[in-house]
Amino acid sequence: MREYTKPPLTYQQQVELLKSRGLLIPDEERTIRHLSNISYYRLSAYMLPCKEIKDECYTDHFIEGKTWDDVYNLYLFDRKLRLLVFDAIERLEISIRTQIIYQLSHKYGSHWQDNPDIFNVIHKKDKDGRDIEINVHEELKKHIAEQLHSNKAEVFIQHYRETYDTPPIPPSWMSVEIMYFNHLSRICSGLKLRSDLVGIASFYGMPPRQFCSWLHTINYVRNLCAHHARLWNRDFNIVPERLDFSKTHVWISNPNTVKRKKTYYFICMLNYLLQTACPNSSFKEKLYGLIEEYDGSVPLQHMGFPDNWQEEKMWKK
Repeated sequence: MREYTKPPLTYQQQVELLKSRGLLIPDEERTIRHLSNISYYRLSAYMLPCKEIKDECYTDHFIEGKTWDDVYNLYLFDRKLRLLVFDAIERLEISIRTQIIYQLSHKYGSHWQDNPDIFNVIHKKDKDGRDIEINVHEELKKHIAEQLHSNKAEVFIQHYRETYDTPPIPPSWMSVEIMYFNHLSRICSGLKLRSDLVGIASFYGMPPRQFCSWLHTINYVRNLCAHHARLWNRDFNIVPERLDFSKTHVWISNPNTVKRKKTYYFICMLNYLLQTACPNSSFKEKLYGLIEEYDGSVPLQHMGFPDNWQEEKMWKK
């Protein structure tokens, strides 16, 4: 271990540092303008494909001929990919929210979220490996109460409060609308009866366990996108379970060979679920358009794309 002693650099010093390491910068003013709006540290991850490798590790020196645009274009690609993914997640979130409300309401009535008997307590480990318990019913109850107290923007919540006093909590089609995506994941993971979860998961052509795992990963990636974090060249901390095959939807032919911690597998997940949630989605076409826009300048293998990914039935135009 050693003490961190690197001083902050001015934008001009950052440019000089990049030039000293071999990066070509034809327009310094433009590069400084980029660095003044996107931090050097954020951009440093996008510099990696442009750097020389020694002993299987990236060095500080850039490959001969690499330019600032090689770095900046990769950043732009990732930003547009994030927006595309976030848009797809929004469509899925609305669909999953709808199915949870519809199916559980028809089984248990309008206020099923108030019924503790339909939920299990979830047992899991925290990031430090300690056993924890999550009482799904209590978590939902607390969130709804907080929203009722603080959410002044939703007209339907105010209308319920001003019109009804029993039950004190609005029906599920109101209450679930003010929940976050992680609550939807909690609901599915916490349902006591397997048949309740099977009904929701089968709507999307999935087994229950894999469906819950995918929801957990979608929530994780949703948060990455919301905080403008990198999707390109990221190893996911929350890895989705493998879906081996599907009898109802188009899926990748060899899921055993795809790295589930990489972005490509997640993009395949989105494409799979959108077949139900939004059958006429332009997600696939927009992905092709984005890749073609930066053709040759984005190393797709860093996201887990196999060389023959376009030959997969789910990705064929």
